[in-house]
Amino acid sequence: MVTGTIGIIREWRDLNVFEIIRHPWFISAFFAGGLAQAIKLFCGWLKTRTLDRRFLSAAGGMPSAHSALVSALSVAVGLTDGFDSPEAMIAFGFGTITIVDALSVRRAAGEHAKLLNRIVERMNLSGEEKFKAERLRERLGHNVFEVVAGVVFGIAVAVAVCGFWDFWK
Repeated sequence: MVTGTIGIIREWRDLNVFEIIRHPWFISAFFAGGLAQAIKLFCGWLKTRTLDRRFLSAAGGMPSAHSALVSALSVAVGLTDGFDSPEAMIAFGFGTITIVDALSVRRAAGEHAKLLNRIVERMNLSGEEKFKAERLRERLGHNVFEVVAGVVFGIAVAVAVCGFWDFWK
């Protein structure tokens, strides 16, 4: 077992990180996710007229950066290796899980946070001993429109990156 681990570590030395970074799969996913977060920053600036970096890492909002990233990855894999390739199927499965999570699990957690915040407020208004709790963040997931916008944005980024990639080959 130790010998196998040492062999894997030796192979890692031969790994060229720049080969991964310059691949259209990575570029599509990176740009789609990053640009979606930048759009959230810009929309936050339009709304508040202040440049708040918290919008760069904020969960929820328009468009869904998670949906954009996994959609771009899935489409880029499909465009370069074929949509019937095992890699494309893995990317599609990963993307589906991520999108369902953005729509349901994180949204449900946000609803729970909203309910808990109301319970704490009512407990503190009752006049008894104050219940000390930090207010929970209520906006964790996405609505359907935000997810669809993220998917469309991710597809557009992947098509643009792969089209540009083929142009320079």
